[in-house]
Amino acid sequence: MALISAYTIIRAISLFHMTAAYFFLVTPKTIVDQNVVFILGEAMKLPHVTSMDKPSEGSAFIAVILALLGVSDLTAANMTEEVALQYWLANVPVRLCFFFVISGYAYLFKEGGTFGSKQAYGDSVGEPLQNSLVFAWGFLELAAWFWIFTSLREERRQLQQRHLDHLKAEQDSL
Repeated sequence: MALISAYTIIRAISLFHMTAAYFFLVTPKTIVDQNVVFILGEAMKLPHVTSMDKPSEGSAFIAVILALLGVSDLTAANMTEEVALQYWLANVPVRLCFFFVISGYAYLFKEGGTFGSKQAYGDSVGEPLQNSLVFAWGFLELAAWFWIFTSLREERRQLQQRHLDHLKAEQDSL
């Protein structure tokens, strides 16, 4: 049995998304200047975000998206156990793939990275994604959702075992 339930972790991530949405709306520099963003960016030799000193249209849009994500995940985490398990077992692998691609893209296609190079005719299409904030967000989300995925698989196994025990008890009573 897991120490922390997958649904508890999902609720915590949902509350984190709503808190991050607030900070992106009010003071985006607070998020950009976090130590974990700086340390991961330096470790991966990624450029730091310098354009989020004050709230802007872009930071407001990020806030709306994070708030929507937080509210919808919080709602989905409070469904009945069987429905929630099916929903999250279908949803989490998609998120894992998405965050793996985002983190990998930010790292591999940076200037001087494995696949990145400055082109003669200007910046690449995904250049704004190649920074410490995007990498830190993708990496931390990837780690959290992988933890949730392993917890969900354990909870599915326990639910199946309870179901089998219940069927066996019914059969024995007949």
